Amino acid sequence: MAEVDGTPITRAELDKRVKNRLTRLRQEEYEIRYQALEELIGDQLLEKEAKSRGISSAELLKDEVERQLKGLSPTEVEAIYNQNRARFSGRTKEQAVAEIEQALRERELSQRRDAFQALLRAKAKIRVHLEAPRQVMPVSASAPTLGPPEAPVTIVEFTDYQCPYCHRAQSTIEKVLSRYAGKVQFVHRDFPLDGHSQAFPAARAARCAGEQGRFWEYHRNLMTLPGDMSETDLAARAASLKLNPGAFSTCLASDRYDASIREAVEAGVKAGVTGTPAYFINGRMLTGTRPFEQFREVIDAELAQGG
Repeated sequence: MAEVDGTPITRAELDKRVKNRLTRLRQEEYEIRYQALEELIGDQLLEKEAKSRGISSAELLKDEVERQLKGLSPTEVEAIYNQNRARFSGRTKEQAVAEIEQALRERELSQRRDAFQALLRAKAKIRVHLEAPRQVMPVSASAPTLGPPEAPVTIVEFTDYQCPYCHRAQSTIEKVLSRYAGKVQFVHRDFPLDGHSQAFPAARAARCAGEQGRFWEYHRNLMTLPGDMSETDLAARAASLKLNPGAFSTCLASDRYDASIREAVEAGVKAGVTGTPAYFINGRMLTGTRPFEQFREVIDAELAQGG
């Protein structure tokens, strides 16, 4: 690929340097294409339905969306204004009410449009052939797991215990594991970010709880209950789960799990992870806090393909 004073830079060296960057770009390209494809599908469904009724797509949307809006009564709008009055400082009441009504109208329009699109999609036969990029994500022997190893779907999560987005995602993950019990293996991978000073100690603490068979209970405790994740806080969480305090403290003070945590970070970087939470569903990446419906869409597609 190049030479520096006679020393070559090979294609293999270049590929290794750019691999994680290109992985991210391919994922972004897929998501852009997928969104555009969804829009095209929606447009075709609207046009087909409008044609069957002998009207234009614009008229169809007016009939099924705009004219179906109910809106809120003046009393309900007044109540919203009174509950949020501090947010409208510097504006007259009339301006604030107009702003509230506009926001509510846009929200209801979006909800009605989505509901109508869902109705049209339910009546149609849609097959999407756009392939999502996949990563090979071997399950490390040191990674905590939930669910059967032979499950047709494997979800690998890269998470940071100080990441507020990871905390918000926890309820969605619990819903996924409940809904797809027996069909999903869930794999935890640590990805403590540099700016979160207590994320690494918290990852250690969860692994130490795992020595006493309570990794997932401690993991959920970290994800759902507030705390500064200081040494005192981590010990208090262990006590709340009735862990042996001496064994936990000794483990937490050691570095016995540091290599495993760093290996997980390295695996995430190689796979294109740059932030948390990040998920790989049978190798298909989802990043950030996603609604349950997006997990369901990917998981159902994987199950339909036989995992």
